Amino acid sequence: MSSAEDVPTQPPARPKQERARQTRRRMIEAAYSLFCEQGYGVPLTEVAAAAGVSVQNVYLAFQNKRQLAREALQLAVHGPDLDLPPHEQPWFQRLLKSTDAGDAIRIWVENTLPVYGRVAPIASMFIAEPELSDTWERSERLRMFGFRQAMAAVASKGTFRRGCNLDTAVQVMFVLLSPAVYQEFVGRLGWAPDRWGSWVADVLTRAIFV
Repeated sequence: MSSAEDVPTQPPARPKQERARQTRRRMIEAAYSLFCEQGYGVPLTEVAAAAGVSVQNVYLAFQNKRQLAREALQLAVHGPDLDLPPHEQPWFQRLLKSTDAGDAIRIWVENTLPVYGRVAPIASMFIAEPELSDTWERSERLRMFGFRQAMAAVASKGTFRRGCNLDTAVQVMFVLLSPAVYQEFVGRLGWAPDRWGSWVADVLTRAIFV
């Protein structure tokens, strides 16, 4: 029969690996905020100070600023909770179950708004900086791939306009439902995200489907 002394002790509430993960996440979040405010020219010393670590810690974790910028973009795309890929999220299942193309596009747009709210403020940095262009191009290729998957699901719910096919529909969605257009309306012109979302969902539905 075991005694109280034989009962295994509970593991530490915050083991070393978890502390390291949280420290890394803190550096990425600090970098994201500073990149949004100051662009790519922000010194890594400021990132380190905002994260409460030494600049050596930043270099040990990311090697260079470009890698840190890539991680900041990933944070923006996936969100603070590291969301599942779009096709695995509950909203995409609602899109699949929808029987109307306009309703499916509305679901698509509504669930893109939070992502663009995070990505749009940092997008111009990736577009402007030559050493970040490969990272942005890869992100855009992935966005195009995801849009094609989504549009393939939406296409069967309506009838394309004359002269429109799946390729054209994907391209129209890719350009109009983009971080750049979001930033122009919401960031520059001051539209509320929901207002822009309602408008662009209506424009897209009318442009693609009869």
